[in-house]
Amino acid sequence: MMKTFLTLLFFCFTIIGYTQTNTPKPEKWRIDKNKWITGGLVFTAGAAKGFNETLLFHFSDFQKAFPNINAQWFDPKISWANKYKDGDSRAGAKFPLSTTMLVMVTDQYHLNNFIWKLALTSALVIKIGAKKQPFRYYIYDMLYYTFCHQAGFLLTYMPFAKKHTY
Repeated sequence: MMKTFLTLLFFCFTIIGYTQTNTPKPEKWRIDKNKWITGGLVFTAGAAKGFNETLLFHFSDFQKAFPNINAQWFDPKISWANKYKDGDSRAGAKFPLSTTMLVMVTDQYHLNNFIWKLALTSALVIKIGAKKQPFRYYIYDMLYYTFCHQAGFLLTYMPFAKKHTY
């Protein structure tokens, strides 16, 4: 009985040792092709968000930098009306779906919102298809994507906001 027990115990340790030696180490966290693509999308989302903030809070500075722009397209204070017949919300939609699904073709503000959502959603879908990784790599990803978003945001917002002291 003891001999059988020792043989079984030896067999169990052999299996445990065998499975532990063949466990591959996870790859090091690095910026690979997937992160370049998704980082670029998140950067684009940040740029769209920064552009919107510029239009909302620094339109006069934006207009000084680009004096020939069409304010009816770029100025959110008036461009919101582009989606309605004759600019009147009581008159209804300017064309089918202009107040809902196709609102992004009516003014820059809504186009930027569309780009922001599309870029972030695309990055998310691509990341969902990535293989599982150690938890700390998700933290690294969060920091990387936060950096990408903020870099895009600052690129389009700071040239107009730096003129003001907060």
